[in-house]
Amino acid sequence: MRAIAGTVVAGFALTALIATSAVAQSGTDPGVTDKSVKLGYIFSETGAAGSTFKNAGKACKARIARANAKGGVNGRKIEVEYIDDTSSGANLTASQDLVQNRNVFAVVNNSSFAFLSYRYMLDHGVPMVGGGYDGTYYGQKGNESMLSALGNAAPFNGLGYDNVTKVMKQLGATKSAAVAYGASPSATASARTTQDFAAPAQGIKGMYTNSAIEFGSTDVGPIVLGVKNSGADALYLPLVASTDFAILQGLQQNGVKLKAILMPTGYGQDLLDSPTASIMGPNTVLFQTYKPVEIGDSATKRFQSDLKKYGGLTGVPDYGVYTGYISCDLAVTALQQAGKTPTRKAFVDGFRALGTWDQAGLACQPVQVGLDTYGKYPSKGCIYTVTLKDGKFVVGNKGKPVFGKLVGSPEALKANATGNPDLVTTTTAAPAP
Repeated sequence: MRAIAGTVVAGFALTALIATSAVAQSGTDPGVTDKSVKLGYIFSETGAAGSTFKNAGKACKARIARANAKGGVNGRKIEVEYIDDTSSGANLTASQDLVQNRNVFAVVNNSSFAFLSYRYMLDHGVPMVGGGYDGTYYGQKGNESMLSALGNAAPFNGLGYDNVTKVMKQLGATKSAAVAYGASPSATASARTTQDFAAPAQGIKGMYTNSAIEFGSTDVGPIVLGVKNSGADALYLPLVASTDFAILQGLQQNGVKLKAILMPTGYGQDLLDSPTASIMGPNTVLFQTYKPVEIGDSATKRFQSDLKKYGGLTGVPDYGVYTGYISCDLAVTALQQAGKTPTRKAFVDGFRALGTWDQAGLACQPVQVGLDTYGKYPSKGCIYTVTLKDGKFVVGNKGKPVFGKLVGSPEALKANATGNPDLVTTTTAAPAP
C-alpha cells in the first residue's frame, strides 16, 4: 500500500544563517556550519493522527542520536528542530517557521498533512523528506527534491498492489468493503484502487466503499451498518489506529463476523496493552511494508536498541515509530551522500544517485529512489502480515513478505510503464494549500 492515512510531518527548512565570530558557516546553504547541520522535523504528536504518530518524534531522535554518537555525518553533528503540526493545516506554518526563522538546511515532513507544505518548499528551494503516504506529488516532474520514504511512485492515483486482497482470498473472503477518510487523497485512492482493481484481480467482488469518513473519527456507527448491510465478508481499513479500533469494536457489538479485516496501522505495543486486543482473532490482519520486530534480524535488533537507548521507547514499535525512524534514516543517508560540504542540491542528487535504499534495513524489499525510475511504481510490491495470538504478535507467511502485482486501469498501467502521466485523463495530485 502506497497510501496510508497517517500523520507524520518532516520538514527540512532553510533560512539565512547569522554569521558570528564563534560559529563560521562552512557551506553556501542555510543551516550548515563547520560543526553542525540543522534539520527540521514535523509530525503529528497530537490531534486526530496522534494515536498513530505520537512517538514519531522520539523515533527520529533515536536515529539522529545514533548518527551523532558516531561523530555525526562527515564531521558535523546533526541538530533537529521538532514541531507538532497537531494533525492540521499547521503543517504549512510549521514549514514556514522552520525555513524563515529557525535556519534549517532541510525538512523532514513525516505527516499526513505534508501535502500542504510541499509547494512552499519547492518555491524556496528547500529539500523535503516526506512519509510518502500523503499524496501523489512525489512523482510529479519538477518535484524531484521531494524525497519519499516509501520510494518512487507515479504522479497519479489509480494504481496499487493486490497483496492485500491476496491475503483476503487466502482467508476465504469473496466480497470486500473498504473505508477511507475524505480529507486524505491517498487513503481515498487506496480504498478505491483496492476495490476497483486489486479485489477483482483476486476474484473478489467489491461490495461497499465509503471514502467520506472524517479524519480520525471514532463515530463509526454508519460505517459498521454499511459494512453489515453490504454483505461483504472482508474489510480494508487504510485509517489511523483510533478509527480502526472503533470499527473493530463496532463490528463486534453488532454481531458482524467477517472472514478478513486488513489494517495497515495498529501493530504496536499500544494494541497489545489495550482491550481491543481481546477481540482480535486470526481474521484481523495487520500489515506493513516494514519488517516486524518479531523477525529478529540484525536490522530489527538495531532498530529496537536505538529506540530504547536514544528514544526511551520499549516494547513493539508502531507505524508512527517506524516512519519516524525511517524518514530520519533517509535524511542521514542523504547527508552522507551530500559530501563534506553539503548543499541542498547535493543532498538530493546524492540520495537519488543511490538508485535504491533499504529503509534502514527494515524494508521488505529495497525501494527505488533513482531518477531513472522516478515517477513510476515498481511492478511488484510486498507487505508483512501480523496477527495476534496469546497476547503476542505472530508474523504470517512463515515470516516472509507477501508479494503482489501492480494493478490498475489499463490507462494507468500504461502511463506508469511509459512514465507518461498524460495518458491518464484524471490526476489526483494533492490540492494546493
